[in-house]
Amino acid sequence: MSKRKELSYKWVIIGGGVIMTLHFVMRLLLAGGVSASIIGSYGPDTGRLVIAGIVALVSYFVGGILIGIFSPGETVKEPALATFMAILPNAMHTIIWHIEYNYSMAGVPLGLLTTFAIGILMAVAGAWIGEKVQGRTVEKLREEGELPPAKPSSDTN
Repeated sequence: MSKRKELSYKWVIIGGGVIMTLHFVMRLLLAGGVSASIIGSYGPDTGRLVIAGIVALVSYFVGGILIGIFSPGETVKEPALATFMAILPNAMHTIIWHIEYNYSMAGVPLGLLTTFAIGILMAVAGAWIGEKVQGRTVEKLREEGELPPAKPSSDTN
């Protein structure tokens, strides 16, 4: 029987950093004229949703793919938990944005809940794809019990 892999807090933290970095890079890339152009093309409400969708796709989905590719072993839980870490700055940014532009805070809780749900789904889907790209590694085979455990590094012969 294979032993369940323990959660890697290291990859939760790295994943949170990756997702937050991608989030802020996308916000910077879409700042100014790009956002104004999108909002002008789609209208204020739909334009903001398009911008949010682009940022979410890149930060959560692409972040999940990167975590799935580069982290060792089976890593689908880590991106999901990393999304928790990434939601806090996103939530603060959303609240500050609403205050700065004098928008109603009425839809903020539902918006943040939606961001959380979509973020988790995108990160897990991305991690799954990243795992498929990574392939079957020695560590994964050991986790599944198809290979014997690694030998201790020091021999006592």
